[in-house]
Amino acid sequence: MGWPKYGVGMAALLAGLGVGMLPNGFAQAQRGTELTLVSYAVAKPVFARLIPEFQKQWQARTGQRVTFKESYGASGAQTRAILGGLEADILAQNIQSNIDPLVEKGFVRADWQKRLPNQAVPATTVMVLITRPGNPKNIRTWSDLTRPDVEVLLINPKTAGNARWGIMAGFGAMQKSFGEAKAQEYLNRLVANTKTLASSGRDGTDKFVKNRIGDVTINFENEVLFLNDSIPRDFPYIAPSPNLQVDFPVTVIDRTVDKRGTRAVAEAFTQFLFSPKGQEIYAEAGYRPFDPKVRQRFANRFQNVSRIYKISDFGGWGKVNALLFADGALFDQAQRTAAQVR
Repeated sequence: MGWPKYGVGMAALLAGLGVGMLPNGFAQAQRGTELTLVSYAVAKPVFARLIPEFQKQWQARTGQRVTFKESYGASGAQTRAILGGLEADILAQNIQSNIDPLVEKGFVRADWQKRLPNQAVPATTVMVLITRPGNPKNIRTWSDLTRPDVEVLLINPKTAGNARWGIMAGFGAMQKSFGEAKAQEYLNRLVANTKTLASSGRDGTDKFVKNRIGDVTINFENEVLFLNDSIPRDFPYIAPSPNLQVDFPVTVIDRTVDKRGTRAVAEAFTQFLFSPKGQEIYAEAGYRPFDPKVRQRFANRFQNVSRIYKISDFGGWGKVNALLFADGALFDQAQRTAAQVR
């Protein structure tokens, strides 16, 4: 199974790579090319499976070998690294607002969401509450995170998109169910119960599992599924309802691929993520694939959530960031209040 034909055809791809019908063209293809992939921290396991499959398919189709340099870290820091000079061919993010600065600065074209299916989002997830084995504090809902006997390990929304999704999922659930005042009360109590801020989703997992910090942590469902596939003893998790659909957008960095001449192969890789094989790999890795047929095949892998909102239901990330995460916004206010109480 190959990647879908959303972009240029194979003849154009070969032409873009300088691969013609002459022997010297094929010799050039054999020399190969290198792509730099920059991504959020918890994506490393899924790309460890996606990349080899793409390499195999691409070489079978074109004769060209593709190698990858990979960088994983806190999502906000990854965007800042590209703005600071890191030449990435492909960026896989966990929040759209981390791509917006690259568009504003001319690194990525404004039409990036139109170049791939599903607004360039190959897979989604939901936010979940990961507890200690046996769930000794009986944590079941967003409200349970505000109980005085519960200590929360939270990810820092100033560095990680993962954290913004996690905080907004609970805040949004309260806002839709009980109104703005209850949502702000939830946020204040959540922050008051937070003893440690992790820098990224993977750092949060490490601190929760290895350092045993907190009774509960908020993370992506795909992260806890990866965790439970990787260690002997499972950590239980709850996907509360209402919840929030987390999008994982992907784009080529236009400034880099045009400079390095890697656009054709970089775009082919992003298209591969939407192919049946790419979607299957996402599902096996714990993500909810965009393809409804593949998602149905793997439905038993995911917890059922009766009500899932989208970020657009709250006005989009521009409005949410201004309300919650901008300097001096509600998250900062909650931190100041908690510090005064302590």
